[in-house]
Amino acid sequence: MFRRFFLAIAATAVTATFLLGAQSRVLVAQETNMSVAELEQLLTGNTAEGVWDGVRYKSYFGPDGTTVYDPQDGDALTGKWRVNPDTGNFESFWDAVGWTPYAVLQTDSGYAWVRGGELYPFDVIEGRNLVE
Repeated sequence: MFRRFFLAIAATAVTATFLLGAQSRVLVAQETNMSVAELEQLLTGNTAEGVWDGVRYKSYFGPDGTTVYDPQDGDALTGKWRVNPDTGNFESFWDAVGWTPYAVLQTDSGYAWVRGGELYPFDVIEGRNLVE
């Protein structure tokens, strides 16, 4: 009886390990880094909409390199944006902090900024779509 119990536990452990490994590979496959050209095409002249640290926002990315960050509960800020060809990262510039890099991933549900190991999902709206 002990032997049968041990074999059942071992089989369950092997199955669980396989399934967890398969699941983690699927999650990684669902998140893809975007190229410089893809990022520029995605953002230029469009608006990102999402939630950052619990605050809904919209950000417009002008073709001239200006960006407008418009949080739902505050005043809009104007800064700069670019895609760094050396790193492939999106970068934004605000007077208070300077240039800050973000990786951008394409996910199953849309897109996500990556900063400090955290993912911040966002959607893209065609054109300038801010409430200023």
